[in-house]
Amino acid sequence: MRKPISMSIIKVIFSSIWKALGLFWTYFRKFQSAVGTLLFIGLVVLLGMSLFNGDKVPVPEQGALVVSLDGVIQEQKTYNQSPLQAMTGGEVKRQTILRQVIKAIDMAAEDDRITMMIINVDRLAGSLPSKLHYIGDAMSRFKEAGKKIYTYGNNFSQSGYLIASYADEVYLNPYGAVLMYGYSSYQNYFKDFLDKIKVEVQLFRVGKYKSAMEPFIRGDMSPAAKEASLALMGDLWSEYTASIVQGRNLEKDKFLASFDQVVNDLGGVNGDLAELAVSYNLVDGLKTREQWREFVAEKLGTDIADLQDKSIGYHAYLAANANGIIPPKNMIAVVYANGTIKDGSQPAGEAGGDTVSRHLREARLNDKVKAVILRVNSPGGSAYASEIIRQEVLLLKKAGKPVVVSMGSLAASGGYWISANADEIWAAPTTITGSIGIFGVIPNFEGTLSAIGINTDGVGTTPLSVAGLSKPLPEKVKAIFQRTIENGYDRFLNIVAEGRGMTVDQVHAIAQGRVWTGNQALEIGLVDKLGTFEDAVKSVAAMAELEDYKISFWQDAVPWDVKLMSELMERNAGLGKILMARSTSPQDILAAKVLKSLSIFSHLNDPNHAYVLCVSCMGEFGNGQ
Repeated sequence: MRKPISMSIIKVIFSSIWKALGLFWTYFRKFQSAVGTLLFIGLVVLLGMSLFNGDKVPVPEQGALVVSLDGVIQEQKTYNQSPLQAMTGGEVKRQTILRQVIKAIDMAAEDDRITMMIINVDRLAGSLPSKLHYIGDAMSRFKEAGKKIYTYGNNFSQSGYLIASYADEVYLNPYGAVLMYGYSSYQNYFKDFLDKIKVEVQLFRVGKYKSAMEPFIRGDMSPAAKEASLALMGDLWSEYTASIVQGRNLEKDKFLASFDQVVNDLGGVNGDLAELAVSYNLVDGLKTREQWREFVAEKLGTDIADLQDKSIGYHAYLAANANGIIPPKNMIAVVYANGTIKDGSQPAGEAGGDTVSRHLREARLNDKVKAVILRVNSPGGSAYASEIIRQEVLLLKKAGKPVVVSMGSLAASGGYWISANADEIWAAPTTITGSIGIFGVIPNFEGTLSAIGINTDGVGTTPLSVAGLSKPLPEKVKAIFQRTIENGYDRFLNIVAEGRGMTVDQVHAIAQGRVWTGNQALEIGLVDKLGTFEDAVKSVAAMAELEDYKISFWQDAVPWDVKLMSELMERNAGLGKILMARSTSPQDILAAKVLKSLSIFSHLNDPNHAYVLCVSCMGEFGNGQ
């Protein structure tokens, strides 16, 4: 009898222990959940404080406006739409919003409390030329108001130095350098790689200069693409060097000759790049950081300890000058077509055909909106989505509301498609536009799948039946695609001819996928005037006979969780790097570069597989960064 009793006792003991553990685990999970919730709430509160606390700071009397250009200069603020992805993957990029910088500089030019400006470009990640010149023009207006601009750099990149050259005085760290290489256009070509993995790129295109997708069908740049790229880069480089020469009061021939003589000249200063910059008159002197702080303090008539009280960042300056003035009844709506044009609805940073067309339609149906600026900063994309947007432009005109296109850095291919019928087109001298051409592409992975033992076979009811991406297109289907692309090109020519008052033959002569700068586009009739966004606004206001109006930027609201997490990751880039544990090994860098080039296919979602896209415009701007 003892054995059963002892076993019962053991069961009771273990059962009690198990229940105790279960109870403990239940309360532990509740505690864990509560702690997690409290931590999340704490994170939200802390982030909210970091985002909003302290923005309302007073503008110092006789103070300096500090403009730090951090990260990438953007037309619109872009957000990672997945909070989880923002925490665990993807690249964290700081962003500077172009219109905020321009607004702050122009306001400060008229503000008696601000006597000088400090420009910081140390953390500028680069930008296409037109944005840099646009900021430079605002700096020139600030100087015209009788106020000085100073800048200091640990190093100056090519993009950063273009901004710096607009300042009254430029200083460099003794261990720094001014790095200028010229503009270039280089990219990887994947044909040999695709041949090795047995992938066929079935490409359909029209236009001698339509080099889109060339990297996937060639091993090098075609002569036509080289011709067009060199002409484009040459004009942009001329604008760059003209700005440097004017800003620094240099002799043009001597400055241009320095690119050939730099090796010998560097030897003359014992390889010291900072001294070389001084000898070329690119900077006004060399200063350590402490010497720079002393210099700024002296200009502001204060001590180094009080510098913070005598300066204000441009974000805080804009916040301090925000007011609750009742807006006028009339509005000019600014609608963005920013990024690759894609079918459907897309977030800020990508021009969704449904999204942009909806914004234009809302502006058309809003009685307070009297005119529209279509701000285009896009390399193009889906032909179908481009046409959806263009139809809304036509409806706005039919409704009697003037539509003026203001081109940003890019308004190429589909970006020009949606612009062509506007009442007026404004571009910057360094805007990249044109690329009037069209292509279609469908990859075939039959060879790749076959190499790993996967075959595709089956039957179809007609000669047009296709097997998706795992078999080559039937010849008749290829013929249909090519005819469709040719029809799309004819449509493109007719759209431009109608919008620009030209014949189809005249458009064809300057089309065929050729890319032009704003300067060149003005000469050949693709744009009406050269100028800034503000010039375009004044023009459309005059068309609508408006004197008292408000500029309203038409954008969708960003979900709070998306905004919260994106702001957290951007403001705390170090945290992002830790969370993402990103590798910087050479093989990972190379793999990332290849994947970035191949990511072009993620931008191709046209329902008819027809694209008006300037692929070469989408990459980094050579050494211009």
